[in-house]
Amino acid sequence: MGKTTKTFTYIIGIVMTVAMVGSLILPMISSQVGVGESYLETPQPTPFPEPTMPPPPDTAAIDFDSRYLHRSGLFTIGAPTGWSPATDSSSVDELRAGLNNSDVQSVVELRINKNFAGLSDAEALSDFLDRTWLGQTWSGYTGWDETSRRVLADDVVQIDFNVRRGRSHLIARQESWIENGDIYSARVVTAENASRELKYLLRGLATSVERIGDYAGAPFEWDAYFNNIDKHMVRFPSNWEVTDAADGLPATIEGDSIVLVVSTADVTLASEDEALAWTETWRSGVEARSSEAVDMAGATGYQVSYRLKTLDGAAASGLMMMLRGTDDRLHIANIRMPDLDEDLLAVDPAEYPWLAVLDSFRLLPDLIVNIK
Repeated sequence: MGKTTKTFTYIIGIVMTVAMVGSLILPMISSQVGVGESYLETPQPTPFPEPTMPPPPDTAAIDFDSRYLHRSGLFTIGAPTGWSPATDSSSVDELRAGLNNSDVQSVVELRINKNFAGLSDAEALSDFLDRTWLGQTWSGYTGWDETSRRVLADDVVQIDFNVRRGRSHLIARQESWIENGDIYSARVVTAENASRELKYLLRGLATSVERIGDYAGAPFEWDAYFNNIDKHMVRFPSNWEVTDAADGLPATIEGDSIVLVVSTADVTLASEDEALAWTETWRSGVEARSSEAVDMAGATGYQVSYRLKTLDGAAASGLMMMLRGTDDRLHIANIRMPDLDEDLLAVDPAEYPWLAVLDSFRLLPDLIVNIK
């Protein structure tokens, strides 16, 4: 092989070697282009989707014809169509009723507070509704801000809010006023796109409140049982329990070893003697002791005390309140205490405070309740 041929062969080999090495290295280099720059960029967080607001409720389909009875038996409110009971509480100084419509993210709420401070005008009421008081009422929400406040011409304090629950942004308006010595606060919460509907709901709620006049001045902290067919109501301490009840049937309420039974009977009593005689026919082992005529908010009748001897020989003492209803039936609240042998019409009521339960027995033929 000539010298020229050998040189040419060497050159060809070098070129091919460079080409082969390049084919391996160049892709690796190109794949790393820009890698160093990407590490210098700040990672961007994935945005959370914003909650979708429901369409505002159709006010043309909402009325306040259904009546909701608070657990205390002291007031009713109109329940807007589509809203269901969610909160119902009572304490010594406050009654609270709340109804919820989760489909439109809305709550309507009424509070009645005892006016222990003796507030008498809107300016004093506005001072009372300070951040501390408001903060307690928003405790179930993630956050809240008061956005405006004004005193209206009718001495109503009106407050607007922005409210947060989780990632939902809501709006609210509260109107508070003083009526018959108590402080009323009506509040509506809606999605932020339903300001017009909020005003409609607030007006309907505020104007629908009805106190039950027969219980003016009654303690806030007691509960109530109302029979919507027989139209009678009785109030009792909140630690007592309704153990058996249905509209149109007898109801049993128990607490502190005391048994209270509320019922009706198709009988007419014209005198105390007839009331005593009927009591002894109520069940075997009953001995009627004394009686007196009563008038409970316009419903007349009798109270009869009795002694009941049980099958095991133990004694129990009881007292019946029997009122004649507009339905010409006898409405009966019968309370008894075991292991007691006393004429309950002759004792000092201060020694037996549970007898005050009978004093709350009322016939309410005009009370219409759709929701309890």
